Amino acid sequence: MATRNSSKTWGWPARLLHWSMAFLIVAMLGFGFYLTFGFNPGDPAKLGLVQWHKSFGFVVFTLAVLRLLWRVVNPTPSMPDGMVGIERAAAHFSHFSLYLLMFALPLSGWLMSSASPFNDEGAYPIQIKNMVFGLFEMPDPFQPGSEELSKFFGAVHFYTGLGLTLILGAHIAGALKHAIVERDGVMRRMIFG
Repeated sequence: MATRNSSKTWGWPARLLHWSMAFLIVAMLGFGFYLTFGFNPGDPAKLGLVQWHKSFGFVVFTLAVLRLLWRVVNPTPSMPDGMVGIERAAAHFSHFSLYLLMFALPLSGWLMSSASPFNDEGAYPIQIKNMVFGLFEMPDPFQPGSEELSKFFGAVHFYTGLGLTLILGAHIAGALKHAIVERDGVMRRMIFG
């Protein structure tokens, strides 16, 4: 089982990062939309779930950093010869967008939470810290918090989530096209190397 990528295949670290992030991102998008639309504003039952969402957001961000670093030091397998120019451009655009949004979504969530006045010392009714699995606290660049900034970053977080959902849908559709219509091995090499 190859560790490094080659011009034809993905190594196991790249595939492990791809599939673990795919699972986490789909789960986090679904969970995020559930947190947004499944609760009344101020529902105390939501607080614990939000902490889990923040913690897994940190994991997604960390894996995105590792994935980008791994991609920088490894070759990327070449695209199939049969792909025309517009398909290649669409693939490059979707991959660039996915990487951009994999960073923007957790960063905007952290900034939204950090800017919230509920994150301030002595916040009423409860202080909400940016804890990662209860192990350590994320830095808080906004002291004191700002409701305006929190709403701004909240909107960025929401629309970034929508954008990631759309780009991810296009990415999945492209992968299925390669697997079912083209049968060019693109999907197979991301699964088996």
